Amino acid sequence: LNQKSNNKKTKVLVIMPLTRPLLRCGIILLVKLILVVDADGDSNKVKRVGVVIAPGFEMLDAMGPYETFKEVQERYYAVVDIEKRTWGDGTGIQCADGDLEVEVSFVAPTDKTGVVSSSGVAIVPEFSMSSDPDGTYFDLLVLGAGLEESAETIEYLRRHHDSGGAILTVCTGAALVASLGLLDGVEATTNSLFLQKMEADYPAVRWIGLADNLDRRFVRSTPRITTTAGITAGIDGALHQIQEWCGWDVAEASRQCLEWPLQ
Repeated sequence: LNQKSNNKKTKVLVIMPLTRPLLRCGIILLVKLILVVDADGDSNKVKRVGVVIAPGFEMLDAMGPYETFKEVQERYYAVVDIEKRTWGDGTGIQCADGDLEVEVSFVAPTDKTGVVSSSGVAIVPEFSMSSDPDGTYFDLLVLGAGLEESAETIEYLRRHHDSGGAILTVCTGAALVASLGLLDGVEATTNSLFLQKMEADYPAVRWIGLADNLDRRFVRSTPRITTTAGITAGIDGALHQIQEWCGWDVAEASRQCLEWPLQ
């Protein structure tokens, strides 16, 4: 039985008793309600974030955004009173009025073994690029420093962007996006210490540095690409994305959990 309401189709599956003796024995079969979203409704109830790692990746570039999105995935915001700045006294904050969930995963060219960072700490990714040949699984890819030599990552990034996916770069992770020509003619930022190298390698990009623009910890370079300054600025970019998806209250509650200044 299909019922349409508020652009959503409700499919009701009723499992009937097989025989009267079963019914007399008191066996009750449950009715299961399955919500199926129409093509004309909001088909994306989950925003999937993939934090890309490859051998030599910068740990904090990856972990900063990962932890920020993970706090939203775990709904920490629901137990934060943003007015009182207290934990455990939630005020009913919801992501996009309760209509949206966020999931974050580490993604790498392979998920068979741990990927060793530049600091020597290894992370076992939860998702492999090879399992998503079209690059359509994630809504957002996060790219930090240390991925520049990964040909698999660059090709996966190309497919992801071509299919309509969004990108958040941290530090020199912007080099991957610039190498594909996706930042030509627009403003972008990166780690200020590498600004001159970026200008030399990718002169078509209008690079700006945090050292000369202290209020520009991230830049919305295109409607689908956000670039951030060095290392810790990835948290700012992640909070900005959370605000766009979930609203200011969720972003503010997450910022308070992290005790991080929100731009």
